[in-house]
Amino acid sequence: MSLKSALFEMRDELVSSGAVRLDENYFHELEAKNHLSAGTLVYYFNNLMLLGINNSDHENQTSDDSKKVNRKWSKNEIDFMFQYIKERQDEGALNITEILNEIAQLLNRGYQSVNYKYYTLVKSKEKKQQANQNEFIFTTIKEAEIPVISVEPISETTQAPQLNPSNSAQNDDLLDILSGLITNVQQLPGINLNELLKSLYQLTNLALQNQDAVQQLESIKTETNLEKEVLQEKLRKKDQQLMQEKKRNDELQLEIAKIVNEISAFNQLGDAAKIQNLKKHNQRLNYIIDGSGLVLQVGS
Repeated sequence: MSLKSALFEMRDELVSSGAVRLDENYFHELEAKNHLSAGTLVYYFNNLMLLGINNSDHENQTSDDSKKVNRKWSKNEIDFMFQYIKERQDEGALNITEILNEIAQLLNRGYQSVNYKYYTLVKSKEKKQQANQNEFIFTTIKEAEIPVISVEPISETTQAPQLNPSNSAQNDDLLDILSGLITNVQQLPGINLNELLKSLYQLTNLALQNQDAVQQLESIKTETNLEKEVLQEKLRKKDQQLMQEKKRNDELQLEIAKIVNEISAFNQLGDAAKIQNLKKHNQRLNYIIDGSGLVLQVGS
């Protein structure tokens, strides 16, 4: 839970039932629910109420005009924007694009308007800070308020923050490019700035989706190759096993042929010869069968 959840819930309540149910108990419960400090929501509630009144007045003034005019930014809206950014960043929200989008929904403004206003003010503030770095600030007090007259100079204990000139220059260039792009597009006939920026945003989303799809395809390809290698290894082992079984079957066929030949030769003998060669015949059968591995012994 966060400030974002609390404000959007409060905004929805304002839209649905107005300010009738939004009393002190409602604020306490909503702040406790979202783990906010007591009194946090009162500031935002007052600004949202004032914003609703201003929006109504603006709609009434422009209802009869033939051309719709964008409403000007008020000081309350600017204070609201920077206060919300500060508290959302204190909560750990680091994506300024998402925060500006949330502000656009709360203030009922377009995202491009909020984005342009924010970066314009930030750029102006940075230029003022850079201009003030080379200025000297003198602070004087009355002589009667000096507790001790010192004859030694007091060293300056605080130092002005150092800015990285390369980063500042890069930020200025980017803001100048964006500002110039918006200005040029607005002057071109037949081109809608909002539609152009929306199309660019959608193109970047598609590019990111395509990048994710390529990564997924590469992952699937890798998994498929691994599965193919496993199947090939299993097939190779099966082929080896089949060859061994075939070799063993051929050996058994030869041993069986030897036994058949031995029995056929014994059957061709006469009765007397069979009796005389019976023991020798059994020994040969035992030798053949033992060699084949079928049985260990046949006859006696």
